Amino acid sequence: MRAVSVEALAGAIRAGDKVFVSGSAGEPIAVTELLATTPELAAGAEFYCSFIPGVNPRNLANENRRMTVGFMQGGFRKSLAAGHVRFAPMSYTATLQHLCSDGVINTVLVQVSPPDSDGYCSLGLQGEFLPQLLSRKPRVLAVLNPNVPVLAGSPKLAMADIEAYCESDLPLATYDPGKPNAVAQAIAEHVAALIPNGAALQCGLGKIPNQLMAALADHRQLRIHSGMASDGIVSLLDAGALDLDATVTSIVALGSNAFYRRLPEFKKLNICGVEACHSAQVLAQVPKLFAVNSSMELDLFGQANAEMLGGRFVSGPGGLPDFAAGARAQHDGCSIIALPAADPSGEQSRIVTQLGSGVPVSVPQYLVDMVVTEYGSAYLRGADMVTRAERLVAIAHPNHRDRLYTEFEQRFLV
Repeated sequence: MRAVSVEALAGAIRAGDKVFVSGSAGEPIAVTELLATTPELAAGAEFYCSFIPGVNPRNLANENRRMTVGFMQGGFRKSLAAGHVRFAPMSYTATLQHLCSDGVINTVLVQVSPPDSDGYCSLGLQGEFLPQLLSRKPRVLAVLNPNVPVLAGSPKLAMADIEAYCESDLPLATYDPGKPNAVAQAIAEHVAALIPNGAALQCGLGKIPNQLMAALADHRQLRIHSGMASDGIVSLLDAGALDLDATVTSIVALGSNAFYRRLPEFKKLNICGVEACHSAQVLAQVPKLFAVNSSMELDLFGQANAEMLGGRFVSGPGGLPDFAAGARAQHDGCSIIALPAADPSGEQSRIVTQLGSGVPVSVPQYLVDMVVTEYGSAYLRGADMVTRAERLVAIAHPNHRDRLYTEFEQRFLV
């Protein structure tokens, strides 16, 4: 291994390299910022980035290099049209399978802690695709950052496996769900009423998951098995709602700096790879799994679109399909889609009669057990087509209920 400058580390990425770069709090910002602002660097390289909308906005693609992403963002749209960005919407298990296929990735750019006395660096807040990719012994370029927390339950990387590294003390990427609002609070309270004591929770990012954690303060013996751990789990800890004997499992920890400082309090925190969190085999061993996710819209069959809004891709499926399938497969689990009934004006219903032509189905109807809006919850597991539509209309925005059911009758019941 050798120590180099940030510029030299970015310059070590060669034409023909196929480079994986983590997003979330694991983004090596010292290098990605340089790549995003210096087009001539890494000419001829291809990047695969697990960048998260609202957290990792840097575009590494230009006329000299390509970038593949699993989540679309507004800042990537022009590059998508120019053919510099490639959008590959897949579940996390499918993404891992692809990345670990022969010839897809030959280099990993990673951010880690400085080495310990045994010569090992912690991946800190990031597992995701890295454990499996690193086990394939790719070329490794690293940013050593003292802000990466050394957590007992995080993956490690030997300094001896790093070809070159630079040092940086830039702050880690953070996430702020924004101020609570009344609609998200009503949804959170409806969801909380569905979750029993002793459940294992999976939640994503956003206002609803964040407010849900506060709404669960009176629950007990809750467990966390999720693709994302964020500030909300601290509120569960403080409320005494967590089962302290259970492992908190997640592939990523992402939130505020205050959240990062409190992570050592979770004595059984396990930051792991997708293979140890999202696979069907693993999820089958997580009893009473309640998966709570959101979507852009949902139709009267129960099909959820979590990727496209207003005719444009704004996200990707991520771990949603994996957890929806895992929770739905359990007799005592539950796959929940929680979303506002309409846009803030009330004019655009987010429950629609049928998803439009070309709109992706992120979660099929048979993997959705419950749908929750601020107007209540609709139980869909085992329900026939008409009953599903009636229950979903009942929790739609009042401005749209009559129209939705009339359209449903005209399209599907004649």
